[in-house]
Amino acid sequence: MVPSYSSEDYTDATGRRTVSVFTSTIFGLAEPEAGAAEQALVTAAVWTMLHQPVPTSAMPTASG
Repeated sequence: MVPSYSSEDYTDATGRRTVSVFTSTIFGLAEPEAGAAEQALVTAAVWTMLHQPVPTSAMPTASG
């Protein structure tokens, strides 16, 4: 696997607050354990910054 990262951005309903989560993909996010850990990280970041659950229409982007 080539080292890279995943970037996911979530904005609140007012459009005034955004949280961005950057995750290294070197661990293989397709693996069940890594995918679950990454989702837990996203959920915690969104809840902490926006005080709301993770939207179901996430727009993840990847770059390398």
